[in-house]
Amino acid sequence: MTATVRSEVHEGIATLTLDQAQTLNALAPPLLEALLAALRACAADDRVRAIVLTGAGRAFSGGGDIGYFGEVLAGGPAHAQEEIGRGMEDVGNPITQAIADCAVPVVAAVNGPCVGAGVGIALAADVVIAARSAYFLVPQVSQLGAVPDLGATWSLPRLLGRSRALGMALLGERIDAARAEQWGLIWRCVDDAALPEEAHAIAKRLGNASAAALRDTRQLIDAASDNTLARQLSDECAAQRRHVAGEFFNNACARFLARARSD
Repeated sequence: MTATVRSEVHEGIATLTLDQAQTLNALAPPLLEALLAALRACAADDRVRAIVLTGAGRAFSGGGDIGYFGEVLAGGPAHAQEEIGRGMEDVGNPITQAIADCAVPVVAAVNGPCVGAGVGIALAADVVIAARSAYFLVPQVSQLGAVPDLGATWSLPRLLGRSRALGMALLGERIDAARAEQWGLIWRCVDDAALPEEAHAIAKRLGNASAAALRDTRQLIDAASDNTLARQLSDECAAQRRHVAGEFFNNACARFLARARSD
């Protein structure tokens, strides 16, 4: 059976590639299961310091597999509810959570269309960059009569604000990579040919940073919209107490002091 997700580790960077180009990397159950397993394997691999997540062929992901939806709908509405709901609970949602909770930073390299549930997966990453030819599309409401999923309704308003998040979700219009960068949906839009190199350069930079500090910073920023200023200041202080006692901080300060004394 052909692998649905290709996993490679080189110099501490794991590259996970959705590898079903013939279906535009549609998120069928086998691909989702393989992606979840690959993410968990990377998180448990001491060699891995950062992860790059991308797609094979001309798409990051075309979103949910309509063929699969047709199969489950053939069993009737109750069967579809059970199968799709269980799939989200057991595999789809855990993928987004695994990316968000990953012990190492995750870079999403969006190489082409990023559609539907693929948007939720991509935006769960710590840093998202996109090829200039890529676009983001949330079609569930306008085309399918369903809701955005796999975390899209969580990430979109936090990244874009309510107005743009609702416009993108309700109207189902394509947001090209340049506009996505302008809006703050992604970190950077790059030329198509430069995407792999840029993604790996970012992953390498993140991999050389303190994994614990990266993780705490992600958690602090995610919690900020729900916290009072007083609570956020308290949480920052608690995190800082942990990190200033750590080896990474002490070594970094020693290097800066040595450099200052030599100048």
